[in-house]
Amino acid sequence: MLVTFEGKFSKKREDFICDLMTFAQDQLFPEQDDVYLNIEALRRKDGYCGDVMYEDDNEFTIRLNKLLSTSKLAVTVLHEMVHVSQYLKGMVMDTESDYHDRWQEQEAHELEKVLWDHYKLHKVLGLS
Repeated sequence: MLVTFEGKFSKKREDFICDLMTFAQDQLFPEQDDVYLNIEALRRKDGYCGDVMYEDDNEFTIRLNKLLSTSKLAVTVLHEMVHVSQYLKGMVMDTESDYHDRWQEQEAHELEKVLWDHYKLHKVLGLS
């Protein structure tokens, strides 16, 4: 997996984001190495957290709101990595239903919490 950043996050935040993404990759698509993630830092005060766009050929752009708290940023990164996994598996995304009724959002909201709890546990136990 290759991660590049556009826009400014602090070095500490970039390292944290990369660590989260590596953890998510290990949990969600460990056999898939040829994934390219372009991370865009946005400054938004309207409640926006982030999103992901599939570009082409295992390349994705993930936009993240740089104003998020550390824990909200973590959950957002993990949420978007669930979507990356869904795209890599070739799943067809629901774009017609309301946001909260879309199967991919329901799965991402469920897994973001599980992944965040596992990530924190790994850090406490020194496993990664």
